[in-house]
Amino acid sequence: MSAISSIALPPSRQEPGGRAAAAMPAGVWRGSDWHGRGDCKAWPSGHEALDAELPGGGWPGNALVQVQQPPHTHAEWALLLPALAEQARQRPGQLVLVAPPYLPFAPALQAAGIEPRRLCCVQRPQGLSAPELAWACEQALHCRDVLAVLAWLPDLPVAALRRLQLAAASEARPIWLWQGLGAEQQSSPAALRLRLLRAGHSAGGQGQQGLQLQILKRRGPALEKPLSLSLAHWAWAPVLQAQAARRAGQSAEAALLVQGRLAAAASMAG
Repeated sequence: MSAISSIALPPSRQEPGGRAAAAMPAGVWRGSDWHGRGDCKAWPSGHEALDAELPGGGWPGNALVQVQQPPHTHAEWALLLPALAEQARQRPGQLVLVAPPYLPFAPALQAAGIEPRRLCCVQRPQGLSAPELAWACEQALHCRDVLAVLAWLPDLPVAALRRLQLAAASEARPIWLWQGLGAEQQSSPAALRLRLLRAGHSAGGQGQQGLQLQILKRRGPALEKPLSLSLAHWAWAPVLQAQAARRAGQSAEAALLVQGRLAAAASMAG
């Protein structure tokens, strides 16, 4: 008798047609169940079209997400802000940014629901290699006070990617790794790989900025067509609100300063 035929399947679980369905051990999943996988709690992305194509209906909450984008695209917060803001409202923890190319606009994050004090930025010192920064990401994933990690590391060996994936899976924390388009030529153990481009599309006769996203790898069937994500509903509202609030604050401070100087001048003249 072969090893496969000797396995006894639980009679209580039946597939359609009367066939028994074996319980899937941890880390094993059925291709037909890719969208309903329940081994981790997904983070809704805030983009309905994207959630419909991600396993579990959102960002994996315990995996490495590898995102490739052209230089100077800077679409990180446009893509992740809804999910990060929602999770930050529900759960404690720091958002660790490793080697960010620029610092985020703190008033916009605050307007979206992310307090600046919850950001921890790890800058890249001169002479420090990408694998060494990957070690910092791995340690952050093992820290209980961390909610998620975002890293900008263009060149990482497969061994470093594998350690990041294992750390994210073992600690049930996500990490987004931002790289250039050249990283697509390298194999990766990441659970999810994306290509992200900025795109303009027309809605109601007016041009609007959006994102074009191609799912290169997911735990499920291949997706041949890219997704178009509109940013009209939310992306710039927090930024505009924060800028308006900052301008109002600056105007109020300027008015108080002018009033103080006028009062001082009048006192000296008297």
